[in-house]
Amino acid sequence: MNICIVGGGHIGTTLVCYIKHSHPEYKVSLYTRKPELFAEEIQCNDIERNISYYVKPDLISNSAEKTAGGADIVFIALPHFAIEKAFGNIAPYVAADAFIGVLPGGGGCEFIFNKYFDNDKTLFGFQRVPFTAKLEKYGVETNLKSWKPFSVVGTLNTDRIDKACERIELCGLRTKKASNYLEIALTPTNPILHTSRTYELFSKHDVDYVYDTKFKFYVGWSDDTSETLLGMDRELHNLLDAMDGINTSAIRPLSEHYESPTIPALTAKINSIPTFQTVFAPMKETEGGYITDVTSRMFTEDFPWGLAVIRSYFEFFNIKAPTMDKVLGWYADYMGLEWYVEGKFCGKDLIQTGIIQNYDIKTKEELLALYK
Repeated sequence: MNICIVGGGHIGTTLVCYIKHSHPEYKVSLYTRKPELFAEEIQCNDIERNISYYVKPDLISNSAEKTAGGADIVFIALPHFAIEKAFGNIAPYVAADAFIGVLPGGGGCEFIFNKYFDNDKTLFGFQRVPFTAKLEKYGVETNLKSWKPFSVVGTLNTDRIDKACERIELCGLRTKKASNYLEIALTPTNPILHTSRTYELFSKHDVDYVYDTKFKFYVGWSDDTSETLLGMDRELHNLLDAMDGINTSAIRPLSEHYESPTIPALTAKINSIPTFQTVFAPMKETEGGYITDVTSRMFTEDFPWGLAVIRSYFEFFNIKAPTMDKVLGWYADYMGLEWYVEGKFCGKDLIQTGIIQNYDIKTKEELLALYK
């Protein structure tokens, strides 16, 4: 099988290593902007299995034609603001019946897929990434841990889910089939988890405030953050309840996902997750201390290509989302953006985000038809 991984970050590099190690007979290529920073062999440390191995990908290149040429399946592990460019770059070269996957599959990528790919190509998305990965040294060494038992996968063409999962599982990734792509697009992962915490950590001061120390992101997670998180999750499920005729049962409430039915229980749970303990808040050093790093993906990805996209669905169903509006309104003010006009989610700077209103979808009927 001919496999292309797009993106040389934590997930992309680790996925290349895992698939090539598991299936040395496959052609596995990495499409990255920085091929010169990669070693000929990449070390992968499987933390839970307590083994390390070296992998030599078949090709590491910044050429879409060379890496994606004839690819049977593509896994894209990029920030969502970079997805459209990646689609355009690889589209001319992939196999005629290629499966194109996004990890995770939110961010509005389903609204632009058909702009670049014909109907013989299939979009699939993961609800969540299949494992946790952390680069020890870019292009040289990566750590793999915290495998999920399976990955929930959905396809934009619902009748192609069996074939998509079959092809993904041939790569060594266990899957569970979603009923439709909406169950991928609206799964409340980082767009709700990260934004609720970012709001708590930074909303008390302006963007230029200098902090004494660089603090951990999850450590010290509070009941206030849990309340914001669960509030946005409840609003999401109010939206799902209004989507008649669409199965969204695979989108579980976060209180179930974290097995925490109350605010204090969720706070304790988040504070106890081992993989969360080493994550730092998006901050950078400055004279006299640290300031917010607004170039972090927690700012450039999770708000404009995450929570804002989720919030844009509400406009089609005339449903209120006051907690999301509180968090998004703060972010827009913090970044100097116009996202709200007289309380309405219609500001001019939303053109720079992935919201549905930026695409040719005018009614809720047109929107829901995309997922059926």
